[in-house]
Order: sequence, then C-alpha cells, then structure tokens
Amino acid sequence: MQRIRIAITGKPGCGKTTLCERIYQRIEGIDCGGFITKEVRERGVRVGFKIVDLEKGDEKWLAHVRNPSKIRVGKYGVYLDGIDEIADRIASYTRKDLIIIDELGPMELKSKKFVNSIYELIDGDLNLIFTIHLKSKHPLLNKIRREFEVIEINKENREQMVEKILEKMS
Repeated sequence: MQRIRIAITGKPGCGKTTLCERIYQRIEGIDCGGFITKEVRERGVRVGFKIVDLEKGDEKWLAHVRNPSKIRVGKYGVYLDGIDEIADRIASYTRKDLIIIDELGPMELKSKKFVNSIYELIDGDLNLIFTIHLKSKHPLLNKIRREFEVIEINKENREQMVEKILEKMS
C-alpha cells in the first residue's frame, strides 16, 4: 500500500463519518484500527456523541447535553475520561497498516492526552485517514492541513471520494 495521509473535512452532516465507515468496510487484507464518532439521538433530537471502536465495536461517551462536566462545547458536556481512554488505545494502533480517526474536532481536542497521541501518530511513518473540523484553528489541525492531502467533501461528492481514497490505497 502506498503511504497515505488524508484529512477529510466538510460541514457538519456532510458525510465524513459515513465516508470513514465505507472505507473501513471496503478495505480487505489491511489491518486497520481507529474509531468513528456517532451522534446519539433521543426522539429525533441530537443529545450527544459516542466514540465507536472500528474493530471491537465498543463505545465510549464523548459528550452529552445532560453531562454536568465543566468542560463544554456548546450545549454538550464533554467526557474527558472517555477521550483520554481512546488516547491510550491509539498507542496500540501504531502496529496497524492503516489508522482511521473520525473526528479531530473541538470535543476531542479538549484532551491534552488525545492531542499528544495524535501528534505522535503524525510524527510516525503511518498510513492515516483523519476527519478534521472544517473551521477550527487548533495548532494540531493546522499542522495536519499543511502535511496531509486535505479533501473537502459534501453530500454530492462523498460517494466518489470513497472510490478516490480506495484507489490511493491500492
């Protein structure tokens, strides 16, 4: 596999997570680790987010409207311990052929441990696919924008982007 470093970005709801899931489902013979971030809805209303491990399927809370945490992003209280746990898991991904991490956004970036674990991945010689927040000016995201191929997706181009990214991997 040709070394890849791709940062997928786009407006909320454009399909970044779906794109990551489709890539993960379609790769064969590639040892892949990582996670995706899923919305949690109650009665059709978004109330929070969970982090889902791609391989194991286990979930950790990322944020919830009823979480009383003082660490907040908008109306959501962030579960810093869950993000830190994911940061610990990221260290085990370094033996993988490909690492997919959805998303490097305002909630995840509240964890210094998480940010440091992503810097370590970037400084290594690993195949990485990240989704990154469209507008955040966080130093980590700025570094990714400089060093990775950045692909902005929308609902119209996301399906062809799956194929484009899979082609880069072959």
